[in-house]
Order: sequence, then C-alpha cells, then structure tokens
Amino acid sequence: MVCDRRLVLAAFAILPAFSILPTFSVARADDSVEAVAAVKQFQDGQLAIVRKLGQMNVRQRFEALRPAIGATFDLPDMARLVHGAGWENLTDAQKAQWAEALADYIAASYAAHLEGFNGKGFERDDKTVARDGALVVTTRITLDKGPPMAVDYVVRKTPKGWKIGDILAEGSISELAQWRRALRGLSQDGFDASIKALRQRTQNYLTP
Repeated sequence: MVCDRRLVLAAFAILPAFSILPTFSVARADDSVEAVAAVKQFQDGQLAIVRKLGQMNVRQRFEALRPAIGATFDLPDMARLVHGAGWENLTDAQKAQWAEALADYIAASYAAHLEGFNGKGFERDDKTVARDGALVVTTRITLDKGPPMAVDYVVRKTPKGWKIGDILAEGSISELAQWRRALRGLSQDGFDASIKALRQRTQNYLTP
C-alpha cells in the first residue's frame, strides 16, 4: 500500500492548538496512568482496524472505530468548540444530539482516511506533562519506512474521567482546528439544518 506523511497525518492525528506559550509542569502519577490508558484505548481501536484493512470497507471501519471514539473523546466540549456561536442557546438534548453527530463525523473521517495506511503501530510514553490544565501524552506512529511520527494527545479530566480533548500531529497540527474550519458555518441556519448538514458530511465519507 502507498502511504506518505500527509496520509498518516489525516488518518491518525486528532483539538484546539495553543495560541500562546503553554505552561508545563510534571503530572501526578495516577493522573498520568489514566490519561495514557485513554489514549491507548483509542489507539488500540485504530490498530485493530489497520490489521484488517484489506478485509474491511469504509463503513465497517466506521462501525469498528465509533465505539472507541465515544468512549475516549471529550465529545461534549469538542461539540461546543466545533459548533461555535449559538451553542449556549441549545437545549441539553440538542447539545447531546449534536455531539453524537459530531462523533459519527469524526469516526467516518478516520475510517475514510485509513485507506492505504501502512504504519505498523504506536509507541507511547508512560509519563505525561501537564500543560494549561490538561495532560499531554506523547506517542509515535511507527511506519514501515522512515522515522516514527510524533503525535501528541491532549487529555483533560472530565466528570466521566480522562478524555482526549486534542491530538496534535508533529506537535502542532490540531485536528480539532481542522474540523472547526471544515464545519464552519453549519450552525448559522439553525439546529435542524446543522444536524442535517453534519450527517450529510458523514455520509459523504461513508459513500465514496
């Protein structure tokens, strides 16, 4: 399979890039264990698909990866950031519905971009670094050819435990920022229209 660094970034990178100089400190051991475990759960879900790429179509990859995204991503806050203006005017039920639709979109985009990936796996650091109220888990994608590619996961403590709030490819390429750009303006026409448009974007990935 053909694979270049841009394809790897699209397939394996995922929230807001830091616009000011971040503050670093040493993380607590227990917090580090939980943050690394969340990242491992998501990466294990990706790796299980990679090992069966030739046997799975895009919809099967989507269905296999969607549970891991639901379990490990901070979807409520991600949905707030991606939705943008007007989020505070939505009901709790609408916010939950929008977050679920966003999770479907994320899973579909990953499923589509995994096509042709030929990486071998992941390496993770056991220790994390505290940065601006979050923990950064440093990982590397091992490739069939070339040096490993660094991917940093920004993990935040939520009421439901430690969840992935950002993924920074090569230290600075924010996947959330890319989603915000790709989905910008969906909310301007109201909730029903934004949900419909978001679901259509998901279907576009699943029916190439």
